[in-house]
Amino acid sequence: MKRFFLILNLLLFFFVFSLNANTVNVRILTAKVIRSFIFSPLTGSYSVYGDGIPLADFDPTGIFQMTIEGNVIRLKTFEKDLGAFYNIKMVAKESDASFKIKSLIPQSKVRTYDGNIEILLTADNSQFLLLNSVDLENYIAGVVESEGGRGGNLEYYKIQAILCRTYLLAHLNRHIQEGFEVCDDVHCQAYASKATEEDILKAVFATKGLVVVDNNLNLITAAFHSNCGGETCNSEDVWAISTSYLKSIKDTFCTSQSQAYWQRVILLEDWKAYLQLKRTSSKDKNTTIITSFNQTAGRATYLQDKNFKIPLKNIRSDFQLKSTFFSIEQIGDSVKFKGRGYGHGVGLCQEGAMEMARLKYSYEYILHYYYKDVSLVDVSALSYFKQE
Repeated sequence: MKRFFLILNLLLFFFVFSLNANTVNVRILTAKVIRSFIFSPLTGSYSVYGDGIPLADFDPTGIFQMTIEGNVIRLKTFEKDLGAFYNIKMVAKESDASFKIKSLIPQSKVRTYDGNIEILLTADNSQFLLLNSVDLENYIAGVVESEGGRGGNLEYYKIQAILCRTYLLAHLNRHIQEGFEVCDDVHCQAYASKATEEDILKAVFATKGLVVVDNNLNLITAAFHSNCGGETCNSEDVWAISTSYLKSIKDTFCTSQSQAYWQRVILLEDWKAYLQLKRTSSKDKNTTIITSFNQTAGRATYLQDKNFKIPLKNIRSDFQLKSTFFSIEQIGDSVKFKGRGYGHGVGLCQEGAMEMARLKYSYEYILHYYYKDVSLVDVSALSYFKQE
């Protein structure tokens, strides 16, 4: 009976998040102010619609240029001016069709994507609003390649795919009032193009539908970072939000990797001025200058003295350091930060997970190593229970 209610609650939860959807609507090239670009099919062919009216079916070699003219979009091929429209859609005629985009104003490199594209203008008509309607798993593959890079291990890509899928479904519709579901920037998840790495595609479809939930059946905050420097952080030490699963762990798998150590030197006078600025009382003019600080016994949360208590995450941000996992020592008229790791330190350590995958640990083991008290759920299997 307890298992029945567990499944029922889980079904209701996923119904709220509309997990039966097979596509995701992504704003692409979000960070670029594009005023003219070229579209062409990469594989397959596309039907073209202007303001909802079918214009024609074009062969796979068709090339289209779109340029902003006032409050409309001018659509041209090499041979013909097809007219001006408020809305243009390029709809794939085959399920595996893909396309290329190259921005002309401003100039940028070619990007490739799966699925369909809808072309609109922003409310002020200053730039294009490009919406890629793409199969959810193809989108996840593109995110994994953008976030995890190429040349990795298949088992590592599996866990990265699961986390990216979990993150998507937990944040789906965050841009719904703007007319799309997610953006392609780090505000949502990096999605630079369609995936081309064979192992990434294998990993995504081998884990199709798998997501991570906590003991309350909520999708987890699927946090990850480049390198933890040997110890991850509690979520509450970084974001002031405590979770049951984002807890600090020791991690020896990342300590020999490329992002494990770093250094930064600043002038002692600049450091002194910074601490004076952060003092808690304006009456204290003789703030102690901390020139010796270490985290050899484990991660700290604050740099503190009787006159100040500064969150390490603030120091990281203010001095653009790679992490909060650093020690301080004075060298002459300078202060040296000797740091470990790269990123916020919460959740999965990517370089640690890569090393674990190389050492033949399974993706399930890696998941439970970095996230405590979580479960993997196969979303596709839930539809069976839903019909009961």
